[in-house]
Amino acid sequence: MKFIGFLLAAALLWGCQPGTSVDPLTTGPEPEPYRIIRDSIKTGTYLGIAIGEQAASVYPKIQALQATKGVTGLYVVSNVFADLIGLKERLPLYQYILLDQKPGTDSGVQITVEGQTVKSIYLNSGKRLTQWPEKQAVNSSVRVGDAVSTLYDKLVNIRNIDRYTNKFEYISLSTKNLLSDYDGGMSQSPQWYFVYSTGLNQMDQIQVHFRDGKVSKIYIDHYSKY
Repeated sequence: MKFIGFLLAAALLWGCQPGTSVDPLTTGPEPEPYRIIRDSIKTGTYLGIAIGEQAASVYPKIQALQATKGVTGLYVVSNVFADLIGLKERLPLYQYILLDQKPGTDSGVQITVEGQTVKSIYLNSGKRLTQWPEKQAVNSSVRVGDAVSTLYDKLVNIRNIDRYTNKFEYISLSTKNLLSDYDGGMSQSPQWYFVYSTGLNQMDQIQVHFRDGKVSKIYIDHYSKY
């Protein structure tokens, strides 16, 4: 689990930089080894985030770290749904959306948003698409360049096509756009995390854990190459 967390953290740090493309998370060659040292905070504050603080007031403090630490995204753990109902206002708040069935498949769909438009579409297999589904009309397919405001209605239309309905069994809104407003549903997540560079080939991953919508502990994982 720690390695998967590192992959996602690295994607947030190095995959979300301006002018770069985000590749899908797939299996591949073993990564270069990293040393990990963990610190933990169970009382007091860290980066202005206090133990016992409500999730809603933590969010603007993480937003402020964009300027001071270069944070580019916030990963929201277990922000998963089995239906589009209730997601119309929430979808535009996220940079990364995964659609799949249970169990997961190679044909699961990864949609990456940059700013207010769809930047890329990949299948879990690693295949890059310009639209999904590939042979559907404009109003029943998501296309690179689409305005994020159109996503919900398009996804509803796609879900109503029988052959694609099962791709909405697992809807993950994982990477939060820090330039967008707070999503009240984030308070239900057990953990948020974000990363920032601390030097050449070094980064910190900050895990903010929640219990009943309040910060319960903070882990700081310091990564550096051997």
